[in-house]
Amino acid sequence: MSSSTFSLVTILIGLILITSHVAIAKNAPSKRVSPLVGLVCNGIEKEDRSRCMQEMLSNPKISSEKDSGKLRVLLLGLAIKKTTKARISLEMMAKTNTAILRNQQISVKYSEALNACAKYFGSAIEHFESAVSRIKSEGQEIDLVDTSMDIAIAGDQLLYCERTLADDHIVDH
Repeated sequence: MSSSTFSLVTILIGLILITSHVAIAKNAPSKRVSPLVGLVCNGIEKEDRSRCMQEMLSNPKISSEKDSGKLRVLLLGLAIKKTTKARISLEMMAKTNTAILRNQQISVKYSEALNACAKYFGSAIEHFESAVSRIKSEGQEIDLVDTSMDIAIAGDQLLYCERTLADDHIVDH
């Protein structure tokens, strides 16, 4: 599992927990970084904060979003995009028994572990999409407990992949 995917899950969990108690930041100028970026990134583990800031600041829509509900959707969209890309990569590695690492083609053993990870990533994507659906439900109150649960389950799926790879001594730097 890539470290950016793991960090993103941490960001999302922090986002749901933190922004559920944050009012919309209306006074921040639209071209500046939203105060929500700091709230989200400061709410996660210290070693992941700089990666969190890097991910959020790399996307102007995310970094400037002042509405916590819209920010949740944007971050979940980013999680879906990155997890989908990782799943496709895992499936290709398992199918071809090769991977590209630092522009070099290497032989991949353990296609069973890679396929298992691809399935875990597929499940994570489903839970991220479920969370988005809950947030976007018009005319209904957002159930932050169920939304947080979907995100936590997605995070668990990504951790299962990491453990599966570790059990087969596959290390993703």
